[in-house]
Amino acid sequence: MISKRLKAVADMVTPGMTAADIGTDHAYVPIYLIAQKISPKVYAMDINEGPIRMAIANVENEGYEDVITVKQADGMQGLLPNQAESVVIAGMGGELIVQILKASKVNDTVKEFILSPHKNPEVLRKYLNEQALRIVEEQMLVDAGKYYVIMKVVHGTEEPFDDLELQYGRILIERKDSILREYLTLRKKKFSKIYEVMKEQNSENVSEIVEKLQNIGKVLEKM
Repeated sequence: MISKRLKAVADMVTPGMTAADIGTDHAYVPIYLIAQKISPKVYAMDINEGPIRMAIANVENEGYEDVITVKQADGMQGLLPNQAESVVIAGMGGELIVQILKASKVNDTVKEFILSPHKNPEVLRKYLNEQALRIVEEQMLVDAGKYYVIMKVVHGTEEPFDDLELQYGRILIERKDSILREYLTLRKKKFSKIYEVMKEQNSENVSEIVEKLQNIGKVLEKM
């Protein structure tokens, strides 16, 4: 039932913490958290009525109504202070995750955030850095042919990220992560082909591709 990506997201939740899954969809993460005895109580939230109906059906099918509360809510707006220690936000873009965090009034009472942007992670890393939210763990994985990053975030400051760290993740680079290396190698091949085509066509935007290739090369050198 649960995908490789969502399992990795759920496994990053600190055992024993009450959790909230924002944008829960079918409540796969909450059900996994309870079934694996990672969390004693989970709040499953989604803004859309369709996913909420599916979430309720799945929770009832597992017999977890007493430990999983399904609630229709916009982002984290349905959470009360101190209601959830760990907040999971996955399966949406970095910009939307930032919007959800900005609109929340309970961030200070949350002990950790498990965040997995499916695009524009640099936007999210920049926001976290500016808000004294520290990435203490980061994982990259491949699921169904797509690359995903998962971040574990707590309150605390850290040194500002440079452009490459914003784009690709300081922890992943420092760890010389094998999946990141694989991802960068594929990106290098892709942009190299684009560069050759644009060069032949005397494209005005070829400098953008050159910059991307240079940045990828700089990260690969560190790994």
